[in-house]
Amino acid sequence: MAATEPPRRPTQRDIARRAGVSTATVSYVLSGRRGGAKPPPQETRERVMRAVAEIGYQIDHSARSLRRRRTDLVGLMYPAPSSPWSDRLAEQMQAAAAERGLAVVALPVSESTPSDALLRVLRERYVDGAILLPDCPLGGAELSALARQGLSLVVFDDELRPDGFDVVRQDRARSCRAAVERLVALGHRRIGYLAHPGESEWAPARSVKLHGYRRVLGEHGIGVDPDLVRPVADSRPDAYAAVRELLGRPDPPTALLSATDRAAIDAIWAARDLGAAVPEELAVIGIGNIPEGLVISPALTTVGAPVLDFSREVARLFARLESASPLPDAVLAAPWELIVRESG
Repeated sequence: MAATEPPRRPTQRDIARRAGVSTATVSYVLSGRRGGAKPPPQETRERVMRAVAEIGYQIDHSARSLRRRRTDLVGLMYPAPSSPWSDRLAEQMQAAAAERGLAVVALPVSESTPSDALLRVLRERYVDGAILLPDCPLGGAELSALARQGLSLVVFDDELRPDGFDVVRQDRARSCRAAVERLVALGHRRIGYLAHPGESEWAPARSVKLHGYRRVLGEHGIGVDPDLVRPVADSRPDAYAAVRELLGRPDPPTALLSATDRAAIDAIWAARDLGAAVPEELAVIGIGNIPEGLVISPALTTVGAPVLDFSREVARLFARLESASPLPDAVLAAPWELIVRESG
């Protein structure tokens, strides 16, 4: 019995023949590109897509990537769990990518995630470029090597020098220290800290929040009470429970700095549920400046970017991707601020 040959896969030439257009028009429509000198009219696009459905055509992304030496994917590497801050950046990246027929891949980094699996996405060019938020596990030497291999990178970091990639400076350490300085200036001496899990073991460059807390207290001769440092900033239920327990002690803190706004908001809820007035009996400052901090009562004093807008950083990534020649390195200033409201 003769072997049965597999059916021939439909091609873009087949689509063009069925839709009555050129193969160049089919390629344009299927690539998802927008703009251009003379984009095909909507009726032509619809005719092409009907032909695609009728003949059962499917794009072979792997073959196209090999042929074009592009993946049409960009990555966002961020510390897990996600936050309104990283969510807003992802949203703006997705909008810009969609305009260009590209897609965004999320790369969450956590203490339990093997970093090699995530870094492989960059090292083996599963994406054409990426934005890296603070505390992601890549050093300057490796970032430079990736850039030399053609990867477009925008990196949020206060210490790195750009070398084939762009750096966004937020000056997080200064603004986090300013938050603790404010609490000390208000007369507080029992100041607690809601930390990220594992933050006490991080290198100083990563633990700018905890490091700033300890440094300011030391400069003012205030000892750090380890019982007032709780690794609960990434879990709202844990933060709520920890603050209730702290406030029930014979020597409770009179102020709290939280590594996240979300935990700070739950600290306010815990204090209110126990009948402790904020800020009179417990001053609270968060870090992140998320929108929820404006609607809780009292409004949350916080540290962060004044506006959650990353259009400049997103535009820079796509400028690198689309440039015919390497762009000069850039340092983009996006400093955090201490935003004083009612809670502390």
